[in-house]
Amino acid sequence: MKAVILAAGMGRRLGEHSGGVPKPLVEVNEKPVLAYTLTSLVNEGIHDVIIVTGYNASAVRKFVSTFSDLNVRYVHNERYDETNNIYSVYLAKREVDGRSFLLLNSDVLFHPGILRALIKSEKEGVVLSVDFKKELGEEEMKVRVEDGRILEISKEIPPEKADGEYIGLTRIDSKYSSAFFDAVENVLQTAGSGVFYEEAFQRMIDDGKMLTFEDTEGLPWIEIDTPEDLRVAREVVAPGIPDC
Repeated sequence: MKAVILAAGMGRRLGEHSGGVPKPLVEVNEKPVLAYTLTSLVNEGIHDVIIVTGYNASAVRKFVSTFSDLNVRYVHNERYDETNNIYSVYLAKREVDGRSFLLLNSDVLFHPGILRALIKSEKEGVVLSVDFKKELGEEEMKVRVEDGRILEISKEIPPEKADGEYIGLTRIDSKYSSAFFDAVENVLQTAGSGVFYEEAFQRMIDDGKMLTFEDTEGLPWIEIDTPEDLRVAREVVAPGIPDC
């Protein structure tokens, strides 16, 4: 299995707290967020990684080169400053279309047990990591579920009607890989490149494909978008992650 890591972001909302580095290289307790992700992948036996770069791609490449046990291929999103992450996903198509792969957002700091559960899940197709314990607000990428399947995924779901939050980690099995990229292309054609890739998940659901989930089971994680997220990552989440 391969892993696709979306690492094109600038981290504008972090402002001066990013230190001028690409978002994946923002440090949490003296280690870039991307380091946690790469280490977790290697520890699970995943060495083939596709990284979609954008802002300051050279810095990302330089850092990743320190991981000698990875086989890394890069895809560059030259339009990173005018597109959303669905376009970065689209650019990775030629590397993993028709194959099983993991799709990971590079700004998520997560306990390795979450990734392990996703990889080892006996569920098939498209499997999303979902947190059912976190208090939900307007900003979160929310899901509604029923009978073990995802019915809806969107930030627009009212918090009181949502069941959980998608955390930015997905396993896509080979039999659904092409269908996923077909949905990505369809969304790009109909909604443009300024939307989130989760729109492709919703398109698959609307087309009758079953998307399932693995519960994060209360293990710590956080998506780092704001200075407050970064503070929580450093003070609350990271201490709960092994080998921090």
